[in-house]
Amino acid sequence: MTAGGRVLGVTARGPDLVTALDRAYSATGSIHFEGAQYRRDIGQKGLARLAAGESVNQ
Repeated sequence: MTAGGRVLGVTARGPDLVTALDRAYSATGSIHFEGAQYRRDIGQKGLARLAAGESVNQ
């Protein structure tokens, strides 16, 4: 039972950021409860840095 706020965190690992993000977001597909909302922007800053050729700490 929850009264709101951030109630759950999902973490995943992978050989690279793209794989780790794919695994984490895939895992959220198996989590269901009434009123659940999911952020879909987590990791986008890191992906943008990779696209720009910058180093991203893993």
